[in-house]
Amino acid sequence: VSNRPLGNELSSRLGPDTPVCDLQSIGRLMTVTRPRPPRAAGFTLVEMMLVLAMLGILSAFGAWQMLPALERTKLRRGTTILAADLHYAQMVAARQRTPVVFVVDEGLQAYLIRDRAGTTIYRQRFLGVDTDYGIETLLADPQDAVEVFPTGVARETTTFTLGLKDEQRQVKLTRAGQIRVLHP
Repeated sequence: VSNRPLGNELSSRLGPDTPVCDLQSIGRLMTVTRPRPPRAAGFTLVEMMLVLAMLGILSAFGAWQMLPALERTKLRRGTTILAADLHYAQMVAARQRTPVVFVVDEGLQAYLIRDRAGTTIYRQRFLGVDTDYGIETLLADPQDAVEVFPTGVARETTTFTLGLKDEQRQVKLTRAGQIRVLHP
């Protein structure tokens, strides 16, 4: 702020003691700073990559923990299907009023339900690795073929063993016609 004399026109309006600001003084007092634009909302590429890497590691650990549970589920499902098909064999024998034969093919991990003469196949099911069941072993003890009579009884007690990796489950068909799922 300075008290220097101005031109005639301005000095007539202003008194001699009126302070007057020149442009340089105004420029120093009122420096105009441009406001910075606000930072764009969102995430940086580094932050996104870090989050994706952490999610990948967590999902890998989760999948590693879930695989044995999925295999046990496949095995349980296979034993349930086998038990249901043994019930079906009893039902077909009763409905047809003639014995049916439940035949196990250990090489294919498959079984079929047919009449005694072998002319009619009522049901055939594959449980092998290439199927949804993924069963690696299917065994019948003492023999591969079991005859089921119309009354529901079987010629002999037979134990069917299904296996997948280190797990095994058994389905037992007794001579009296009872079907039980065993957990050895």
